[in-house]
Amino acid sequence: MSEPAPSNARSTSPGRTTGTAPPILSIGVTGHRAARLDRPDVADTVLATLARIEQAGRAAAPDARFHLVGALADGADSMVAEAALERGWMLSSVLPFAREHYAADFADRHDRATFDHLIAASTRVFEIAGPTRPDAAPAAYERAGRIVLAQADILIAIWDGQPAQGRGGTAQIVAEAVARDIPVIRLDPEAAAPPILLWDGLTEHDLGQQDIETVPRGGLDRLPRLIAQILLPPDDRGRRAMLANMSGARPRGTGFAVAYPLLLAAAGVKRWRAAPDPASADADLHACFAPVAMRGGAFADRLNTVLAPQFVQADMIAAQAAQLFRSGYVANFTLSALAVILTLISLALPIAAKPVMVTLELATIGAVLTLTRTGNRSGWHHRWLDNRNLAEGLRCLAIAAQVGLGPMSGRSDPAASPDWVRHVLRQTARECGLPDARIDQAWLADVRNGLVHLIDGQIAYLAKEAGRMHRLEHRLHLAGTALFAATAIACIVAMAVEALLAITRSELSESTAHVFLVGMTMITAGLPALGAAIYGIRMQGEFASVAERAHETHDRMQALRHTLDEDDLAFDTLQRRIAHLTALLTTDTADWHRTHHARPLALPG
Repeated sequence: MSEPAPSNARSTSPGRTTGTAPPILSIGVTGHRAARLDRPDVADTVLATLARIEQAGRAAAPDARFHLVGALADGADSMVAEAALERGWMLSSVLPFAREHYAADFADRHDRATFDHLIAASTRVFEIAGPTRPDAAPAAYERAGRIVLAQADILIAIWDGQPAQGRGGTAQIVAEAVARDIPVIRLDPEAAAPPILLWDGLTEHDLGQQDIETVPRGGLDRLPRLIAQILLPPDDRGRRAMLANMSGARPRGTGFAVAYPLLLAAAGVKRWRAAPDPASADADLHACFAPVAMRGGAFADRLNTVLAPQFVQADMIAAQAAQLFRSGYVANFTLSALAVILTLISLALPIAAKPVMVTLELATIGAVLTLTRTGNRSGWHHRWLDNRNLAEGLRCLAIAAQVGLGPMSGRSDPAASPDWVRHVLRQTARECGLPDARIDQAWLADVRNGLVHLIDGQIAYLAKEAGRMHRLEHRLHLAGTALFAATAIACIVAMAVEALLAITRSELSESTAHVFLVGMTMITAGLPALGAAIYGIRMQGEFASVAERAHETHDRMQALRHTLDEDDLAFDTLQRRIAHLTALLTTDTADWHRTHHARPLALPG
């Protein structure tokens, strides 16, 4: 049951978004071989369990789709796959070897016929054309099991509960699922005990990292809550609003958010550009999967029409919100300094002009209050950080999906990775799914080329960003220092004039003294106000720490790039490098999120 082969042309339309596509529940399977599953009531238990999963899924989302991922091994995998097909589920198969070699594992004619039937019924077949030596089999089964976990929201394990007896066995895969915080439905191979749900969410409190011995256990009556939590978007109003933004049209230019671009241009660190360019973001992501996309097929089409529009949308919202937020605090500090300067200017004007100056000062203060309130009510700060988090997750997924990996799983800090972001990443990963492909040396070479494009692009960006932020910090520091130095010089000049008048026993005329006094007041109060505004912009923007973080990530990226050049072209090695890159990008984004999350737009003080 192969998917229709679409055009491999690059999509320029917005495509489907996570807010409109039916949600997908992906179920993985592992378990014992057929020799240990000879009781007919085991098959009945499997069918009943799938029915309960489907019932809970339909209750949460009536349009939900169900997807089974397994290795089609003789026994539990084949049994659950046949039951899933019977219920109309989509089937994706992960083969530890090329299909012709894997088929040789099925000596029995009936078992081989079942395998051939399941392969033909699979929507996607991800076959890893690795070594076929007998000593390579345990690693191959372990590899396939981990890919199943990467694709699974819930794991069905037909398992006797005994410790692992070899590499890649059922007990090991269950243990890794628990460690990754993937719920496990354990079915007894003897059908002597009811199904058990192993899930950390069965308790109200976070008990930390779990293992097979400590993970909470419960009955399948908890499935509705679990599956609703997987399929449904967050119920928090603010996060629902964030999610709704992903379903709209691409954001337009930032319009009035010009204060930050003006600051960069005035400091001479970046040429003026009023709005981010969506075409640049699209081209940046497409380079990650262009070599694989050139092959065409349904997987390339899903990357183009599902993942790429999501990334561009998140990237554009993040860029827009960041510019709005940064322009907000730059404008706030500048307007605050302007309010002080207007007060000082009023000292030099006649009484009749006072109402005008007071009105201007009130308007300036009102602008600060309005800008702060608008920015916080519109969530510029959170929209920027959350959507940047999402965009980087999608960027990593674009390369990870090519080798069967999904979003980074396991426990995550809610402050660093909001639940609505995890929801979008999970749903996008499930929509993209596995490639229907043979993962041979040619495929790995294409993936590696995409990875190199991604790393090289990040290295270039980080080098530019580190240099830009360093220059901005340095030039603002010099400007602030110059203003305070000018204030000190003005004070010294005032003292020198007073001393000279005292020595010469001279006096200035009343008008001259007034002009001198007002002028010195404006200088000695106005220049520090501007200096304080510059200092406030520096502290809010944290340009020095941004430059340092970009420099550190740049160095780590370069080290990864050098390592990649020295690596042999092997599936496991490439997966590890992609996982390392994902960790680098997501950790950097998470650190940024933690640092800035508690610093929304605030009134200058």
